[in-house]
Amino acid sequence: MAVDVTKSIFGRMAAEGIRLDAGLFDTLAVAYLRQAEDMLRFYAADAAVNGLRFARHDEENAVATFARSIQLAARTFLKDPLWTPLIPNWNRVQSALPDFLDEFAHAVGLDNRP
Repeated sequence: MAVDVTKSIFGRMAAEGIRLDAGLFDTLAVAYLRQAEDMLRFYAADAAVNGLRFARHDEENAVATFARSIQLAARTFLKDPLWTPLIPNWNRVQSALPDFLDEFAHAVGLDNRP
């Protein structure tokens, strides 16, 4: 899912006229990793101060997974930038599937039952 969302963001950026190339994607990946590492340190310290458990290993795995997703989405986008479809907005979904939002809310309610 992270790859699909990232490809959709890249598609939207391209549609807005932003030039996407290998250099930009490399910069994005490095900037993401740096920001994510900073946030991991921040949240670990915040958890420690508040006596909360912080699953650093799990969080680092999530960061690594998303970093790989960015790289995969970038490679896919560069290979064929016109193929990446934009994710439809909720109005389009509701137009195609009028009962979807009610069904979705019901499913979420079922998932959240104790």
